[in-house]
Amino acid sequence: MKLDRQRFEVILISIIPLIIGAGLALLIITSGGLGDILARNSQVFSLTDITIQAIVSTGLGTLVVVALFYTIQRQGPKAKRTIIAFIVSPVLTVSFYIIGQSLLLIIIKGATQSIWPSIFSVATLGVLLMSFSFIMMDSVPSYLRNFFVAFYGSVFGTFLGIIFLTVSMFVLVISVVVEDYFLTRFSPAAESAILIDTPGADPFDYTRIQSKASAVGVGDYIAFSLISAHSLLFFPLHVWAMSILLAIVGIIINITVIARENEILPGIPLPALLALFPWVVHLISLPLLA
Repeated sequence: MKLDRQRFEVILISIIPLIIGAGLALLIITSGGLGDILARNSQVFSLTDITIQAIVSTGLGTLVVVALFYTIQRQGPKAKRTIIAFIVSPVLTVSFYIIGQSLLLIIIKGATQSIWPSIFSVATLGVLLMSFSFIMMDSVPSYLRNFFVAFYGSVFGTFLGIIFLTVSMFVLVISVVVEDYFLTRFSPAAESAILIDTPGADPFDYTRIQSKASAVGVGDYIAFSLISAHSLLFFPLHVWAMSILLAIVGIIINITVIARENEILPGIPLPALLALFPWVVHLISLPLLA
């Protein structure tokens, strides 16, 4: 077990989406739309439905990621940056729109006579154009890039955690776990996913939170925030607490025991699988307690 300042920083960075996801979920709890979400979450799915959904989502997700990596590998630096801009800018814009509409729903209860919806719509367009331009020109400081990743990763993950049914959440998390592990360990595309010393030389800076010698990908932020948000909204408080605790334990084991220097570590599988364990125990125990 090894714990130094650098590894400690990575642990803290990895825990942030768990906190953000829970914080955003607390805001949603106060809104009137939560009842509709809970009603949809009570639907029943067969094992066949779940299996088909898992196979389709994992297969399509892996195909898209591999295709993007190979496309980026075969093109020059400018093409790489363009592809990243076309991916990151819309996600950042959607995240801004989601958080803006959520604030409207909570603060002014969605009042149609307010001018705020129009202001947020115009601001959303501005975010799209400005973020695309900033990424193409690489005129964003490193701390602001890190903020972008934390913002759109956590907001987008929380949004998925809120709208997905619990059964779909299992499928989604398992799919991400499988893709993260195999794409990191066995994909040739992962060999080029290394940190570049020259600031701005790598367009993937906009898809990870990066320190001097380590980085946490936006996928970790999406996965951890959606687990945290869904746990808080759809499970009892003690289940959420155990899920977060086990996720943190998984993060610490990843960073202090499994991580090796100059090697890419799939950071999602262990914390995500541990975080799902309290869900499984709770769902299995419900019929027994009833």
